[in-house]
Amino acid sequence: MDTSRTRTVRSTILALTSLILSPFVTGELPAMALEGSARTILPQPNSPVGLSIDLAGFTIERDQLKPNGRHYLMASHPGTGINVAIVLEQVAGQASTGGCINYLRQLKKGPTVSRGINVALLTSRDVPTLEYTLPGFQGVRLDQKSLYACMAGGNVYANIHISKVQYTEADAALFQQLLTTVRLQPEPSPRITPHQPNTAAPLFSVEPVRYEQKNETRAIAP
Repeated sequence: MDTSRTRTVRSTILALTSLILSPFVTGELPAMALEGSARTILPQPNSPVGLSIDLAGFTIERDQLKPNGRHYLMASHPGTGINVAIVLEQVAGQASTGGCINYLRQLKKGPTVSRGINVALLTSRDVPTLEYTLPGFQGVRLDQKSLYACMAGGNVYANIHISKVQYTEADAALFQQLLTTVRLQPEPSPRITPHQPNTAAPLFSVEPVRYEQKNETRAIAP
């Protein structure tokens, strides 16, 4: 593959992977990891709820808080090639599983997912998910698998996007293993050590989506 095509494909992968990250993220808030564990805590300002995830072996490439209160994190695992992007969004009312399902249904109808194959929306689980595979782009084979999950706790929605290029069935267990470590829980206060994220990560685009539950609308967009 020539250099120009490699750059084009890489740029496209980043754009498709970054459903939930904005093109101009400002502000920064370090992620927190409990000492003696691999668990990373993403606090959410003005809310008792935070997100907990095991990112052992991952490099945190972006961890930022926007003025509107949304908390964005992106991390990658150099050994497995798996990427994870997370956004926490606070809403005025109560976050709900129904709001998550509406979010994933809108995402399924969007242009990004419509390019894919093997699209599966699963709403019967405790954590609703949407999966699809992007076979290729501009004649280049990608086999990029994407798994979107949405969680609701208190007044916070957590949106998780796990992805990998050149995905094989052997990676399925790694995707599920990572997803099972994600929790929305009260933020811990003792023995917290901040990560130092790499602020040189590239900027990303988003596909706007909305929650709609009981006449409330919340947009995930810059």
